[in-house]
Amino acid sequence: MRATSIKQKAKAFTLLELLVLVAVLAVLAALLMPAHGGPRRARRIICMRNLNQLGLAMNAFAVDHYNQFPMQTFVTNGGSMEFVGTGSPAPHFQTVSNYLLGDWRPLRCPADPSKQQAADHVSISDSNISYFLSMDATYGRPANILAGDRNLEIAGQPVKPGLFSLTTSAAVSWTSEMHSQGGPALCGNLLFVDGHVELSTRKLPAVIQRQNLSTNRLAFP
Repeated sequence: MRATSIKQKAKAFTLLELLVLVAVLAVLAALLMPAHGGPRRARRIICMRNLNQLGLAMNAFAVDHYNQFPMQTFVTNGGSMEFVGTGSPAPHFQTVSNYLLGDWRPLRCPADPSKQQAADHVSISDSNISYFLSMDATYGRPANILAGDRNLEIAGQPVKPGLFSLTTSAAVSWTSEMHSQGGPALCGNLLFVDGHVELSTRKLPAVIQRQNLSTNRLAFP
């Protein structure tokens, strides 16, 4: 009887072994989840990385130009301020393209099939850009939105290409055009002045309001 009792005890899990098993299963589940999310999740992450690179380029330009972004710097001083009225983000992104070191991929989100990758610095146009750009973001104000995925809508209507004035009371949200699957139903990426990128969903109106901008002009490609 004693020998049988010892064998049964040896086969039982201890609490420590059970905790280790649960931890291993949790790690395996975490590793498998990204694969299960599919390519859409990967494209969304690449979009975030692209915006981060564009933010670094914009901030590098500002450091070299008296804390002013290209949208606030005259062409004669190396900026693109005279092009703000065109409503196109392309001239401003083209101005900082030298800071991208010849890599034009950050201008296009892989979740945006309507855009094509730019071939070179000279040919950069709105057809190569997946992101809107704020004309009124101020260097040194981290809460200001600098850029973001172009799939914004106001009161249920997608924002059209060109210059759009965004008010703090606008019923702003995302369309399903770029990031509708593999995560939140409606979402998009936002780049802030300090260079960090956030995946924004339902809290988008609150993010808009906390900028404290009386004028918020966005250039859409």
